[in-house]
Amino acid sequence: LINLIQRIATVLLRCGRVTIRELIRYLNAPAAGRRGAGTPAVGRQAGPSAARRNTPSIPPRLVQQALMVLIQHHCVLHSRPSNDTVGNDEYFEIDRSEVLSRMRFGFYLAIAREWGGEEVRHYRRHILTQAQAIVRLLLYHGQMRASDVENFLAHVPEHALNDVKYGVEPQEAFDANQAARIRRLLVQMLQSSLVRPSTPVQHVSRQDRQLAYENMLRNSHKGIPTAKLLREVKVKAAAMIDEEDRREWEGVDDDTGELRLGLKRKSSITEPQREKRHKRQGFTDVSAARAEADGVEIDGEIWLRVHYDFFNAQLRNQILVNAVLRKYNAVTADVFRCMLAADRLGLSPCEKDDRSRPISLSTLAHRIPSSLRIQRGLDRRSLVSDDHKSKAPSQQELLAEYVAILAGYDNVSSSVQGKRFLAPFGTNTILSAGGSGRVATSFTIEYGNIIHELQVQLVRSVVVERFGPMAGRIFSILVEKGKLEEKHIAKLGLLSMNDTRDICSRLFAASLLNLQEVPKSNERNPQRTFFLWFVDLDKCKAWLLDHQYKTLAQLSRRRLYEQRRKTSLLRKADRTDVREDSDALLTDWERKSLAALHSVQEAISVAEERVALDVFVMEQFST
Repeated sequence: LINLIQRIATVLLRCGRVTIRELIRYLNAPAAGRRGAGTPAVGRQAGPSAARRNTPSIPPRLVQQALMVLIQHHCVLHSRPSNDTVGNDEYFEIDRSEVLSRMRFGFYLAIAREWGGEEVRHYRRHILTQAQAIVRLLLYHGQMRASDVENFLAHVPEHALNDVKYGVEPQEAFDANQAARIRRLLVQMLQSSLVRPSTPVQHVSRQDRQLAYENMLRNSHKGIPTAKLLREVKVKAAAMIDEEDRREWEGVDDDTGELRLGLKRKSSITEPQREKRHKRQGFTDVSAARAEADGVEIDGEIWLRVHYDFFNAQLRNQILVNAVLRKYNAVTADVFRCMLAADRLGLSPCEKDDRSRPISLSTLAHRIPSSLRIQRGLDRRSLVSDDHKSKAPSQQELLAEYVAILAGYDNVSSSVQGKRFLAPFGTNTILSAGGSGRVATSFTIEYGNIIHELQVQLVRSVVVERFGPMAGRIFSILVEKGKLEEKHIAKLGLLSMNDTRDICSRLFAASLLNLQEVPKSNERNPQRTFFLWFVDLDKCKAWLLDHQYKTLAQLSRRRLYEQRRKTSLLRKADRTDVREDSDALLTDWERKSLAALHSVQEAISVAEERVALDVFVMEQFST
């Protein structure tokens, strides 16, 4: 079945949207039996007799089961278009974002471990937290009922969690206390958006939903639609889809106090008691989730899946903190991490967030831990206070100085708006501790600016690695200044004309630079034409992303090659008796070979992790 799933994925990637009859025809074609072929060649339509003679026919029932597995893991979308004039066929297509997100499952598990939970689970000498065990279980199965998650984790003992890999049903006694902890943890994870309900509409592509709503809105208007009406229909259809997703995730209306899908009120708490608890808690941003968790419980019949956007946002925040750490210092990175924690996750995907919600200095001051001494990240000689009689500035004045640094208050150029990490919000100001003047008491985090700078730095680092530092200098000049002639590039880059012309030619051959011709007259004479060099960042990002995917493929092939070389040794080391007493059952040569293999695999894993992070920055955030 695994080989069939791989072949089905190959056919869907090559052909796009297909029906199940077309999928079976492609799989049973003669070309599908050869290695590396997924669809029949153009102009060579093979008949049924040829297919039966070359490759065994795949039963339709087996193809349906493979599609159900892919749909279970949200890797395949299926829909039955309403405007299908041929018939009422169901179409299947690959969800590329779901497939590519599997490169980050290791990061998701690490983030789930940092999120919290008791350390109670053991898996191959590793300790897993309860939240990490739930996320791992959902990632492996794609989606599960909440009751099934509870029953599985309440039955599985600490030493047998690896049975989840093989689908072994545990036979131990049911632990009621463990089940109650799992239920409470599922409520917290659902309210914190680590997991989300899985609904049938999530298996339909957004494009199909967009087309369906547009068709409905166009049919509601009489006459020939104008261009303005078509634009309004597209905007209204997108708004309807966003509202449908919001209602599905948050409830019916925000004012009615409806719970998220998958949660229900406890029957032991009456309505007057709930209102009294709401008034006592005040329902602030900090206490809302805890107060709500006391009176709700998880619905056992709801299907749950991992909410990828939450983990993508946490991974994005880690990347941004590392960028601040490289540019400034560790204390500034810790303060910026608290700023990111003050921003709440919205309903839209994190890659669509150009900036955060407004964050005030008072809100940020409550999130600074007492162990963090923020004055150490600033120069003590430049610290002043609003009250000149006191020597030590207040915490808000220190935070205002960090905001002034990250917002580029000392940069008076017009380009600061595209490079600053923070942007002021509102008219209220406060004097910063570093003498930077009046700083806004509220600010927003500019996600788009930071991600754009990281993407440019990634492309520039590859240019420097392949073509040298002078090429990186020319690339940076063109990114900042735009279209320039060779003599202007040589003047700004302090280079000779020969070096400039040679480097620009090599970058042009690598598709990293483009050339714009501006003729002085209609003759288009080359001697009377300006030749301007410029950088097309979108093209450069696509070029780098293509090379990164090729690197990941090569690393995966190298891993499989190393494993094939030591197949017999790995089978022996994976035996239960050898794992319990490897010193007695393995020779010195086998232990050294196994250690060398693990060292090579670890180096490959580190390389894959670095490339996967670069792919995440380059592809997930299309600025």
